[in-house]
Amino acid sequence: MIRSDETDRLRVCEAEDCEGVLLDLSRNRSKRFCSQRCANRTNMTAYRRRRAEGTEQGGGMSDAGG
Repeated sequence: MIRSDETDRLRVCEAEDCEGVLLDLSRNRSKRFCSQRCANRTNMTAYRRRRAEGTEQGGGMSDAGG
């Protein structure tokens, strides 16, 4: 990795509460999290935030059938 000048593949996990380091060996360099656990936790937090914003605006899932 260092010899081939690909140090940009070494980065810090994007989870807010994690300081883990990851080595991105994916083809398109798209890996963002050090583990599946960090990815799941971040995605669940974002989902809950979106749901909370939707209910505050009155845009919840209501049945308007008739």
